[in-house]
Amino acid sequence: MQNRLIVRHRRRHLAAAVTAVLALTAGTALVATPATAAPAPGPAVGQKAEAIGTLPQDARVTGAGATGFLSTVQHYDTYTTDFLWTKYADGSTTVLNKPNTSFFGTGSDIVWGHQAGSLSYSMYDMTQANTSAGGVSMNNGTYAHGAIGSGLVTTTEDRNTGAVSVAILRKGPSGAPVSTPVPGIPGDANLIKVVLTTPGTAVIAYETGRAETLRYHLAAVDTVTGEVLETRPASSLEFGDVALSATHWSWIEYDYPDGDLGGKRVALLHTAPRGGGATTTIDLGLVTGGASMRTGLLGDWVTYTSVGGFQSTGPSPYYPLAARPLGGGAPVKLLDHVVSAVSDTDGSLVVRGGSLTEGEGVYKVTANETGGAPTVTKVATSNTPTALGIVSQDAAPTVVDLDKNQGARFSWTLTQPNVDGSFTLRHTRTGKTEQIFISTTDGTANPDNKATVDWSGKLAYSSVAAFNGDYTWDLRLKPRSGIGPELRKTGALKVVRKAAAHDFSDNGTPDILARDSAGRVWRDDLNNSVSVDGVPTTDHKVLGSGWNIYDQIEAVGNVAGAPVSDLVARDKDGVLWLYLGKGDGTFAPRTKIGTGWKAYNKITGGSDVNNDGKADLFATDTSGVLWLYKGTGNWQAPYGARTRVGGGWGVMNQITATGNLGGTVHGDLVARDTTGVLWLYPSTGSGTFGTRVRVGGGWGGYTQLVGTGDFDRDGRADLFAYSPGGGSFLHRGTGNLSAPFAPRTSIGVYLPGSTAHSPVI
Repeated sequence: MQNRLIVRHRRRHLAAAVTAVLALTAGTALVATPATAAPAPGPAVGQKAEAIGTLPQDARVTGAGATGFLSTVQHYDTYTTDFLWTKYADGSTTVLNKPNTSFFGTGSDIVWGHQAGSLSYSMYDMTQANTSAGGVSMNNGTYAHGAIGSGLVTTTEDRNTGAVSVAILRKGPSGAPVSTPVPGIPGDANLIKVVLTTPGTAVIAYETGRAETLRYHLAAVDTVTGEVLETRPASSLEFGDVALSATHWSWIEYDYPDGDLGGKRVALLHTAPRGGGATTTIDLGLVTGGASMRTGLLGDWVTYTSVGGFQSTGPSPYYPLAARPLGGGAPVKLLDHVVSAVSDTDGSLVVRGGSLTEGEGVYKVTANETGGAPTVTKVATSNTPTALGIVSQDAAPTVVDLDKNQGARFSWTLTQPNVDGSFTLRHTRTGKTEQIFISTTDGTANPDNKATVDWSGKLAYSSVAAFNGDYTWDLRLKPRSGIGPELRKTGALKVVRKAAAHDFSDNGTPDILARDSAGRVWRDDLNNSVSVDGVPTTDHKVLGSGWNIYDQIEAVGNVAGAPVSDLVARDKDGVLWLYLGKGDGTFAPRTKIGTGWKAYNKITGGSDVNNDGKADLFATDTSGVLWLYKGTGNWQAPYGARTRVGGGWGVMNQITATGNLGGTVHGDLVARDTTGVLWLYPSTGSGTFGTRVRVGGGWGGYTQLVGTGDFDRDGRADLFAYSPGGGSFLHRGTGNLSAPFAPRTSIGVYLPGSTAHSPVI
């Protein structure tokens, strides 16, 4: 069997009968300390080293000595790892990469290199210019479990008895390996952790027994002589981490109070004096998933943290590096999170982590000479803030043309992959909003740390087409880890599109106006989705009452130069009134534009039949003559003198301006005769019409035909048809002059049986 560096996964085990942590010796009292509130903010990072090294953001510290520290950077795309040694003195970094070689070290400036499957370990002294310092080789059946400075902790299994012997292997004076036995470790031990957290003394954590007899033990071992100075029995609870100082032990265990290894997981922090004395237990409470708690000892303070919180998808009160006095007292927060933490030659902690005030980097945490909270010094940086930030704004348009696009994309590159939040778009004029929720997944699924929002071009939970005009947006993001404050960014944009026929609210979709029997006029957006009083609509609003004074009301398109449609209404005395659209779905007070209109029995408008960019008006008199009133673009006198188009229109009981149906640039007209046949009159562009086209029969069941413009945004004008008893239908335009409409489609506006309206325009 070949020699190799062994890293075993800790086994989980719970003995329900064991409810307390074993004391050092039989009869020693157990002192339980309940968990307290979250740690209070401690002093700011005390200082920065004179030379600050720079590391990649995803670097992880794995070893540290007196002159520098070892870190690794994993590249998941190529399945490779970079190994870096960074010096405190000048911040310089040496790359240790060699083919198929991993590097490791603990509590020393010695770094070990090992190739998978090899029997040899190379040693490098990082204080020397020529770092190579020889190495050691081992026999088959000997395994290395970890480094303690210039030595390797090994186990060798007796092939006959199966007993395990533990030793510390070093390079001797002559260059040959020297093995120092550690006789205090029993032969049935299974080593699970080797740490060096205090000078000259290593801790070997091991387990004995199996299943119900499984127990964890902690042995303090002299790194020179191999003598076991003391052994501290732990318990059958799952072992987590251990630290040793000149005066105290600290270690982490996990309990599963429900007896379910996949259920609730409670972290217990234990401290005890070396050489005997009561164990103090602090119940840290529930920890989530695979949370990995770490502990350390600095003078008269014990530290604890749950590492890896910065990339997590959920908050935890244990992500900060906290320190608590061994004699009791409130915890103090030293750093806001920890990625990894190791001990150096004097027992200080070297932490890859982050501070909301100082950012991401490597920090050295040392005992305070005055006995106060440990001091924190920044020794390297990754030039990245700990607080959630924006690296770049990749897409945030300031103008959105909804004629060209269905919506818009907004995207930001963040400093972290896991965020939750919202993007809120607010229309300045109406106050209507669209809120889009954001939730990114872990760094593997979101390697570029992107937060992307795709806006559909709608508002009010995607039910109303967006209005033209000015908008503001508000981006709010929180790290899912809970580390740091909310990120907020704001911006502005303008939505533009060409004015749409029959659009009174300036949102690009047709509106239908309808008067009920009480004289109230309602406006309904045909981009409908919900039912209000039998009328499925996104924007069902009453515009006013008292409209029973009019016997004709007609939507006539834009007659005043504004981008929205207007209305004309004729009262019973024959006076014609103009209602200018305000662009918000309502109308300005009426303006009198003419008298004598009682001579006409049908009025329609909205088509530009002479292609001058102004909407024109048609009217038929009681003798059957069709008259054209060309638009002027002047709201005070919106129509010029009338022009006779032709006679014979008395057989028509409805005329409707439709816009362009036949594929030309001119607006057209449809008319229904008394037998229910619908005819298309294509405009010639000069105010007259070409040969009429028979659309078809059976149109007599409708009380109102409305040229809505382009309802379905396919570039062709459509026709809306209404019957109080039968509901409402859409006849989509085909662009084909000989067959201008597709078969009708029922649409949910003015459902059968709902309140009757007259007129519907």
